[in-house]
Amino acid sequence: MLYVAPAQDGSGPWLWSLDTERRESRRVSFGLERYTSISASADGRRLVATVANPTASLWRVPILDRVAEDADVSAFPLPTVRALAPRFAGSTLFYLSSSGSGDGLWTYQSGQALEIWKGADSPLREAPAVSRDGQRAAIVLRRDGRLRLYLVSADGAEVQSVADEVDVQGAAEWSADGRWIVAGGTDSKGPGLFKIPVEGGAALRIADGLAFNPVWSPDGSLIVYAGPNVDARFPLLAVTPDGTPIQMPDVRVPYLGERVRFLPDGK
Repeated sequence: MLYVAPAQDGSGPWLWSLDTERRESRRVSFGLERYTSISASADGRRLVATVANPTASLWRVPILDRVAEDADVSAFPLPTVRALAPRFAGSTLFYLSSSGSGDGLWTYQSGQALEIWKGADSPLREAPAVSRDGQRAAIVLRRDGRLRLYLVSADGAEVQSVADEVDVQGAAEWSADGRWIVAGGTDSKGPGLFKIPVEGGAALRIADGLAFNPVWSPDGSLIVYAGPNVDARFPLLAVTPDGTPIQMPDVRVPYLGERVRFLPDGK
């Protein structure tokens, strides 16, 4: 039997074959093409597959006192073929890109691009969380069947795990003072929103329930995140850093991709 599925490391989706007698699977596609569907003719002699070759690039959109139009948007040129999930820290741009089968973490500064985490080692599926000083980035890696948070230095030389007790869900975010990282995830008590100390120690639960892609306000007073799925959309919820719930307007966003960011003035 042939089927389409991602690999255990999250890359793909690829084309696989299943030996129904041995109950063993093996990957049968080894290029960069991503298979999204497969079908066979009634006589079993022909296969029809849908193959995707996705591209991604970065664009500049100015913050104006009106709705930005097409003429206001310009490309952000980079030396890599693919670029997505950008994060600025000082004069350095962090972003995801692929030089192989999976997206890794890259930096771009002074016209030079550097891969600081190789996607071939473990593909990244979430945007990086970058400290305000640009010295470290938090990335989510799959290890032993779980999604865990790791800190990577800006030159890629140092990699350190944090909060091993939390199985992370979605992207993370740094506090303005660089002492904490906030992330949604699950520990032994179930799903929640966690503050994770950067210098080590146990994660602090600040909200119960499913939480995805938290964003910390520039002044550090508010954490906004996506709550549990309701009719294929996710409500925006908010807490203070000590876990006090804050009433939010009824805003619902799709989960796929990051849909919420604070403007520089925090309003």
